[in-house]
Amino acid sequence: MESMVLDPSTPRDSHGGLRRRLLRLRSFGLASLRMLLGVLLGFSAVAPQVLAQYQLVWEDNFAGSNLDLGKWQAQIGTGCPSNCGWGNNELQYYRAENATVAGGYLTITARAESFGGRSYTSARLRTRNLGDWERGRFEMRAKLPIDQGIWPAFWMLPTDSVYGVWAASGEIDIMECVGHEPNRVHGTLHYGGTWPGNVASGGNFTLPSGTFHDQFHVFALEWDEQEMRWYVDGTLYSVKSSWWSSGGSYPAPFDERFHLLLNLAVGGNWPGSPNASTVFPQSFVVDYVRVYQDLGPALSNCLLVFDDMEHADPFANGYFLFNGSVGGGGIGSNTALLPPALGGSASLAAAFTSGGAPGYFGGFGRTNPVDLSGATHFEMWIQPDAGQDYVLEINLQDDDDGDNAIPGNPNGADDEFQYALTVGPAGSEIVSSGGWQRVSIPLSEFVDDNTYHFGGNGILDPAPTSAGGNGQLVNVVFALISLNGTPVTFRTDRWDFTRRVSSISGRVWNDADGDGIGIGEPGLNGVSVYVFDVTLGAIVATEVTSGDGQYNFTDLSGDAVEIRVDPSTLPAGSTSTYDPDGVATPHQFASTPGCAASVTDGDFGYSIGSASNYCTGSPNSVGPGARMTSNGSYGIGAGDFALEVSGVIPSDFGLFVLGSSTADLQLGEGRLCVGGQLYRLLPPLAATAVGGTSRQLDFGSAPGSFVHPGTTWNFQYWYRDTAGGPLGFNLSDGLSVTFGP
Repeated sequence: MESMVLDPSTPRDSHGGLRRRLLRLRSFGLASLRMLLGVLLGFSAVAPQVLAQYQLVWEDNFAGSNLDLGKWQAQIGTGCPSNCGWGNNELQYYRAENATVAGGYLTITARAESFGGRSYTSARLRTRNLGDWERGRFEMRAKLPIDQGIWPAFWMLPTDSVYGVWAASGEIDIMECVGHEPNRVHGTLHYGGTWPGNVASGGNFTLPSGTFHDQFHVFALEWDEQEMRWYVDGTLYSVKSSWWSSGGSYPAPFDERFHLLLNLAVGGNWPGSPNASTVFPQSFVVDYVRVYQDLGPALSNCLLVFDDMEHADPFANGYFLFNGSVGGGGIGSNTALLPPALGGSASLAAAFTSGGAPGYFGGFGRTNPVDLSGATHFEMWIQPDAGQDYVLEINLQDDDDGDNAIPGNPNGADDEFQYALTVGPAGSEIVSSGGWQRVSIPLSEFVDDNTYHFGGNGILDPAPTSAGGNGQLVNVVFALISLNGTPVTFRTDRWDFTRRVSSISGRVWNDADGDGIGIGEPGLNGVSVYVFDVTLGAIVATEVTSGDGQYNFTDLSGDAVEIRVDPSTLPAGSTSTYDPDGVATPHQFASTPGCAASVTDGDFGYSIGSASNYCTGSPNSVGPGARMTSNGSYGIGAGDFALEVSGVIPSDFGLFVLGSSTADLQLGEGRLCVGGQLYRLLPPLAATAVGGTSRQLDFGSAPGSFVHPGTTWNFQYWYRDTAGGPLGFNLSDGLSVTFGP
């Protein structure tokens, strides 16, 4: 936009994130913590969108009737004396009065009127020292003015100009349109040396039909360390990865903070002056401006914070309120009661009542249009008060007609999707006396609700129509229905949309030889393994090993977790020989799988035997040795297989033992030492008495749960005579079994 010195150089400033669907989770000393887990919503394959790379960090939706002076500064005048004509021989005088806010839009109006020695007036706004960013995605939805000599622009300038005056410190033009080309916009970089040693590079986009004045369009720039990308309505039309500055080395000048500008110029070197065909007034109408930034690999594509409640006045941040048929209430900021994690410094308090009558009390919601591409779950904190019993209807309202709005009175063009969350003393989902509880609801479990907002396409759309989708989320609305007439009062915090498609899987095995290598060794079934969320400080999922000692956790967000084995569910005498991050942390390992990642090597090895060695004092110290027989199929996956021992002393105690090599067991009657490399009893099986002097070990339908085809296992039964004292042991004869496929 500029072609001469705009701002003098200033000192540099410092600047810079299948199981049961309901699980009861406990941590932080709270009575209960819940998470709802379920089927994932499929990923939407569209053009690169904000959720896939960036998180919303700043926006202006132009609500209310005045320009937000906490976000924008109006620049006044002609640029004189240092930069008359704003460096381009522009003809207008910029005034604050020419930028107005009404009906959810910012309108910058250019008028043919005399003021300050000029024949035209208009407006120029900037975010300098109010909103300054280094890299990110910068987006505007707007309808452009067109005509000879009209020049609307959405662009960026350096806040600190550390590499020198224009253009050594750079300029980024996100969108420029010269009115005599009403169907074309331009995206341009300015860099190099100070004027006149500056250079520029860029591209342009031409509509296939119509003009940019006919309807709203979305103009965006994605800026990362080594590349700039320009979009119109989600279509990528220009990429630049080469630039330079006389004031510093690459990636200078685009490695410093920049601020946004919106202006409508009249005349100038590029568009030329208005002529007799130019119509005044001209209007540059802006629906919204948004800034997204990449908050780091741990969050990319995994998390979109819809609202963190860090605001003193909800109604100044897009909230609205409505009363019901029998009651009403209100909402406000709360700084005294905060969740144990992710809560920041404030939560949102809701208080509704009817004076004792049950029914629909009303509710509240927030308007915040967001692209949900790739999201799978809606998550939040809630802290309900004790003794209350109600249904909290969570409604997601999405746009289907491309106007980026949901009307208060339904027009049949948009959708509403609902999930009914029950809150009550019995706690079928949320316990009303349970303290802070975290909820995660799959988006696939929100159902199309036509009782109020009817029509639409019946699809919970992730992406806006401007990006090739069917529409995007506009409002999140809570409606409150009391079941017993008691007040409905609660706190809520941190509403997130997350992408839960990561997984962690592994195997728990019997490390019979203690070498930490599980090849050819049997898995351990019936062992509890769980996921501990480091951020929440809570268990969020549990599995029990099956098959060949396997576990598999899905629906994970990609955040930092610990996979933990519950030692109480391991066989007696188990000793850790291997876990993925070392046996110095037995029974657990830490993992941050990242978004849409799959970790498959979460294996745990255990040496299973008695806690200490038991040895016979002499071969068969008292009485004869028992005899072992077997019956059933020895083929993996076929039939029943059982071991039976006869001739034992009725008052003894004893266990079956087994090993994977003949060195582990003594085949035949004689001395035996039971050490750490032997099973004392193969879990989860149990020995049963089949007669006064008999014991049986039944493997049920398949030995394949613990052995592999072609392996040989050796079995024995040992027992202690009650009359023989602590070292009076007897043995059965040994039995060697080779299992077939």
